[in-house]
Amino acid sequence: MEPREGELGAGLMNDSERQLDQLYQQLDSLNQNLRTVRHAINNHVAVLMAMAELSQRNPAQCQKLSQLCLEKAPQIASAIGGFKELFDGVLNLQEEMEHQSISQRS
Repeated sequence: MEPREGELGAGLMNDSERQLDQLYQQLDSLNQNLRTVRHAINNHVAVLMAMAELSQRNPAQCQKLSQLCLEKAPQIASAIGGFKELFDGVLNLQEEMEHQSISQRS
């Protein structure tokens, strides 16, 4: 038994609604991740600024503080990289939805 036109349209609508819901969930996750990344970067930068100030006040500790500063850069890059992966995933989902929408109209 073949599905009637209304049933087919309802099936497509359910798929579209599911995809839209999935996109909203990913956007919410992206927003939460952005807040976390922003907070982490602000904390790392605050530590870097404090170490720079300490090295000016105590030149004898400059070498040690410089090493600690160098260790912060990969932590910041890692936080940004994690956010970028999540962001790219949301963009890919959106592009897939747009392609499906265009192909369904054709």
